[in-house]
Amino acid sequence: MSAPSNEELRRLLAARPERRIAGRNATKADLLFYRRGELAVAVKTYAPRPFVVRHLLGRWLIRREAAAYRAAAGVAGLPAFYGRLGPYALATEWLPAEPLRSFAGRRLGGELFDRVGAILDRLHGRGIAVADLHHRDVLVTAGGEVYLVDLAMAWLAGEKAGPIRRALFRRLCDQDRVALARMRARFTGGDVAAAVAAVGSSAAAWHARGRRVKTLLDRLRGKGRS
Repeated sequence: MSAPSNEELRRLLAARPERRIAGRNATKADLLFYRRGELAVAVKTYAPRPFVVRHLLGRWLIRREAAAYRAAAGVAGLPAFYGRLGPYALATEWLPAEPLRSFAGRRLGGELFDRVGAILDRLHGRGIAVADLHHRDVLVTAGGEVYLVDLAMAWLAGEKAGPIRRALFRRLCDQDRVALARMRARFTGGDVAAAVAAVGSSAAAWHARGRRVKTLLDRLRGKGRS
């Protein structure tokens, strides 16, 4: 289906959303889902968030994500991007799919993760690193099609990017591959540590450093304490 016009979007979004998924905490966006006939739209919005979050974090993340979707135009495996809806929200195609996390406890085939890897390869080839890939961001349809969503933290390395930006882009591409290796191992019954090591020694070393930093931050926040 072709992208809806601005007028079609305005009429649709004036109605009550068919479904709402509240953000997991005060810094996360809400997801709103609208449908009319063949038109199905997902809206990611920070409008309900507190003033500071909405104006600082929300504006920044929506701007980043919109730029990433525009840079990824035509890449198979992403929802169609319908544009920004003001400073705090954007609209994409609503996909009939469930997040990978809903398959927790089930053994999945490796071909599903091959499809995720193919999407990452296409994004990386376009100069886009997802940089924050989670099982929440992998959607699977009933027919086994796979999509990636949530490009809020994506890192773009354009043709004019300098050496530092290009180096960071390569590091974040490695981070994407490590995240995929971890998901593949967890959902197919593989060994997570071995899967990460197979990505490459440099990527594995950076991942280990990141895990140590996360563990320290969790301790400072009081997580994991009895």
